[in-house]
Amino acid sequence: MIEIQSKPLNETEEKIVEAAIRCFVRFGARKTAMADIAAEAGVSRQTLYDLFGGKDDLIRASIRVITDRNLAAVRGRLDACKTLSEKLDAYFAETVIKSFELLQNAGDAEDLVSGHNEAGRDEITRSRQRHEILICELLAPYEAALAANGLTVKKQAHLFVTTVMALKYGASSRDDLDQLLSALLSNVLAVASTQQ
Repeated sequence: MIEIQSKPLNETEEKIVEAAIRCFVRFGARKTAMADIAAEAGVSRQTLYDLFGGKDDLIRASIRVITDRNLAAVRGRLDACKTLSEKLDAYFAETVIKSFELLQNAGDAEDLVSGHNEAGRDEITRSRQRHEILICELLAPYEAALAANGLTVKKQAHLFVTTVMALKYGASSRDDLDQLLSALLSNVLAVASTQQ
């Protein structure tokens, strides 16, 4: 499977998206105005609108950038991982735990979790699909074991990503998150029939 990354941003676009992410985390997407993002980025509102059109485009771009970074960080760690357990731990660290910690500092976590609006929810769906592609790659060597347990790689990846997305929003604390991730890892390793 081939993962499709978003197009690279120029320096100004990157500065704006970074500012948007900070504003969305601080205030929530609903309460963030384009003027807030422009001020945070140090650009005029006209520049903001010229490059992104509106808040929906900035919400999409913010989710894409975070997804790009997190998945690239996971991929950057995979070569050093020898076991499925180590690979999934790297995935947890670079995606679930980072997102959980970001949400702990968010002004309106519920707004971020929900995707705010249809544009955000659509982009979150694309992000989940990209996560599933990566997990499919990690589970592919265990296809036979998964099949013996009545699963396909794709079904297991979908279940796994759906679960981890819920865990980062539903865990009550970092300790709770760690315990939930440990239980999920044990279940996946058992289904993949591996002692890693």
